[in-house]
Amino acid sequence: MIPLPNIIHEIFSENISDFAAAHDPCHATLKVLNHVVSCRTPSLGAAVYGCGCGARELVYHSCRDRHCPVCQGMNNARWAEKQMESALPVKYFHIVFTLPGDLNGFVMRHPRESYNALFEAASQALLRLCADKKHLGAVPGFTAVLHTWGQTMQFHPHLHVIVTAGGLKAGTLFVDKSEKAFLLPVKALAKLYQGTFIDLLSKSTPLPDETKRSLYQSSFFCYLKEPLESSGNVVKYLARYANRVCISPSRVLSYDKAAKTVTFSYKDNKDGGKQKEMTLSAIEFMRRFLLHVLPKRFMKIRHYGLLQNRGKFNRIGACRRLLRSGGPAFAPKAHMPFKCPKCGRPLALTEHLDAAKCK
Repeated sequence: MIPLPNIIHEIFSENISDFAAAHDPCHATLKVLNHVVSCRTPSLGAAVYGCGCGARELVYHSCRDRHCPVCQGMNNARWAEKQMESALPVKYFHIVFTLPGDLNGFVMRHPRESYNALFEAASQALLRLCADKKHLGAVPGFTAVLHTWGQTMQFHPHLHVIVTAGGLKAGTLFVDKSEKAFLLPVKALAKLYQGTFIDLLSKSTPLPDETKRSLYQSSFFCYLKEPLESSGNVVKYLARYANRVCISPSRVLSYDKAAKTVTFSYKDNKDGGKQKEMTLSAIEFMRRFLLHVLPKRFMKIRHYGLLQNRGKFNRIGACRRLLRSGGPAFAPKAHMPFKCPKCGRPLALTEHLDAAKCK
């Protein structure tokens, strides 16, 4: 059996040639494949750490690809700390925006246009309903994260949105709805989101008449999860959805080298969230994993309303003054230096080696 922390790397490394022969991947997919295979190996070079006692340690470089499961843990920790700078002392609601499954083929052919329309439709629908005096009458702050997978790694594009239970009104009043059980009527939100998405997508990409008619008849689901109480919990919760890939190494239960099959766990939402297992061929496992390669330089995390970049901290500062709250109470985690295996003292970076010198 393969050590679990490196199991996805092992699967890709041992089956990359077979996968390439079977599926003839495009340049972007092949690039991700090569990054995953080379991550934390001598082929990317290494950092050399030394100690006064003469000890010397090599740390192989990471690929830094956002699709690589090895590289995302540190990214998540850094991202979560950064989000705490703009957290507010109110409840937050988690809203999920989905697309109908019969649109999957179109989205895969036009990913950039479809994902942009998904972001814009969800944000416009939220801002428009929140501006209505019947619901909130203010501008909330929210962060949207794109996911393109379901529990079994099949293609399922949807948006996770974490939105403040309140907002800024005319710059002088914070409307706090933290005591409410829901922020917006879900059916009205879904209907507005559906119409906006179809309009935006048809403007950016020619939609066949049949596809457009089908979209108007399809169900665009939105659903709200239970509100989150504290800003710390909000950031931790959102970090789980932010810098992650379609499957983590911890969900991979085994890899049978002889049979070339992979077994992983998943939550069956259609069966009450029961934990189940699925076994796929290694090639099919890789194919599903690579379904979720995003377009080049595509922003999969976006901020809106109070949290949009320009003037964000002025707005957050105004909200905190109106809420009579200071900044978030948290301390960034201190970086733990590498320690010498011989004497226990911190190791210092001495040089970088290229791939040729690591072999």
